Amino acid sequence: MDLLERARAIAACPLFADLAPAVLIRLAERARPSSLERGERKTTDDTVWIVVDGSLVIASQAAMNAMASISTTRRHGGTATRGHVLGLVRVIAPQTPALDAVAEQPSTVIGISVHDIRDVLEEDPVALAALSAALAKRLLEGGP
Repeated sequence: MDLLERARAIAACPLFADLAPAVLIRLAERARPSSLERGERKTTDDTVWIVVDGSLVIASQAAMNAMASISTTRRHGGTATRGHVLGLVRVIAPQTPALDAVAEQPSTVIGISVHDIRDVLEEDPVALAALSAALAKRLLEGGP
């Protein structure tokens, strides 16, 4: 996945859709794509994950055994599909429990370190405001 494909994938996420192209490129420069097979795991300990394709079952690490099955994780959490962002709250509240994510089918995700996202947003107050507005809108509307 090249730089422009990463930028397009980030822009396709509703939370990042209103960011300026230059901000999307800065995030894409720091992003690393990852292809997951069924059963592969990721955590939000220090990375924000954007689901590009596929489906991941997610649950708080505080509620789960690290090696729980997909079905057990689903019972204690939810599902993240294309356009979902995992771990973004840890950018501003690092004490928030991290999530475990398990691919329930072949999936593609993009990872950006919490520190890299924080750096980009600190450099650009307009981007921070746009992201805050998108997050508030999703919370008020009850959307993903």
